[in-house]
Amino acid sequence: MNNQYKRNQELLDLIGRIQQYISRTNSKALGDVKKNEALIKKDIRKYIEDHRVLIDGYTSIELLNRIFSEMGEYGILTPYLKNEDMELEEININGYDSVVLHYKNGDVVRAPETFLSAESAKNIMIRLLFQQSEKTLSAATPIVTGFLKNNIRITATCPPIIDEERGVQASIRFVNPSKLRRDDLIRKETLTDEMFDFINLCISSGLSGVVAGSTSSGKTTFLDGLLGDVEKRKRIISIEEEVRELDLITRDENGVPDNNIVHWKTHGTINSRMLLKTALTCDPDIIVPQEMKGEEAYAAQEAARTGHAVLTTTHANSCRAAYTRMLTLCMEDSTLEDKVLYRLVSEAFTIAIFCKRLDDYSRKVMEITECIVDEHGNSNFRTLYDYEIDSSEKISDTKTIIKGHFVKRSNISKSLQQWLITNGVPTRTLERFIDESLSEGGKAL
Repeated sequence: MNNQYKRNQELLDLIGRIQQYISRTNSKALGDVKKNEALIKKDIRKYIEDHRVLIDGYTSIELLNRIFSEMGEYGILTPYLKNEDMELEEININGYDSVVLHYKNGDVVRAPETFLSAESAKNIMIRLLFQQSEKTLSAATPIVTGFLKNNIRITATCPPIIDEERGVQASIRFVNPSKLRRDDLIRKETLTDEMFDFINLCISSGLSGVVAGSTSSGKTTFLDGLLGDVEKRKRIISIEEEVRELDLITRDENGVPDNNIVHWKTHGTINSRMLLKTALTCDPDIIVPQEMKGEEAYAAQEAARTGHAVLTTTHANSCRAAYTRMLTLCMEDSTLEDKVLYRLVSEAFTIAIFCKRLDDYSRKVMEITECIVDEHGNSNFRTLYDYEIDSSEKISDTKTIIKGHFVKRSNISKSLQQWLITNGVPTRTLERFIDESLSEGGKAL
């Protein structure tokens, strides 16, 4: 029997005895453990002192807090969910005895403690989801996806779709825990200043774009940072599912909003498609369907082709794949032929940005492309910028060092240059992004 297992069993036995003790002396307090925190902690302390309880690895204060957390909070998850230093990025629970923590600096470490048992882990997850997301995890609904407080995304599963002895599985992700803006993204080498300013110029001028990438690639963080640098006079309407992740409202020294932001989220029968159509009547400069993953995609491309700037994200593995993904989504709400739909999507979203989390857990804008639709309706992709990996060295099982650099591959097309000029971009401003001496292999930035 290992020390961790032995300690967990001792804690389980102790918690059981304390719950029986409180039920005899103060049963009403157990009806709302969190509300009666001070009273219950007093009873726990008294029991520990009266029975001279000692458990290896815990001071009396640590023991008191752990017991209360198991009874009324979220066990070992409690301090991690607070994420007070904003350094934690993700919590992956593989089972009651395997909790892995992902930090922003790339460190991946196992939590020093585990849930006390499979049953305890499941009960804590049920409590967490019900209290913070009003969702029920059970054998009847063994898969739950939702949001906790403070922009925390969660997916949890339990038996029968996982083994009974594992208790629970979950992925808990902190969405944009530290609001990154232009200078932060450049300092972290997510992209260069030229790349950021080019995308900003396009979106601010009314061009539509899509940010592609997998889960945890940094799409939402990048989107938030990009929109946070748009001129304050521009009216931005964001549309999100159930919970707001984007946080774009800024305030002056008196606490009064000083930019032009409307945040919407779906509710009940009011879906993203309905909100997107409503946004068209509200004089927007930029419409932001935070993620395209359903029939709202068709309405989004319609909006983008009717003079509105639309900036969105989608799950895809490259800039080019983003267009195929959007085509598939548009087909859910259209009977048009695939070829026609693909042309519409290509015309709608001129710029695509592909984000990726590398093995060293850094996030990069791996590619920026321009989609050019010729007179025959064919879509041609031009890579404008990309990230080139020079070396990758595995230091340990959890640590990899990647070195690379950004490359300017091509200038934007003459047609896009003319479009930007027509939409108010001074030729002198545009010159920064045009390099007539650019060779076939591109130029390192």
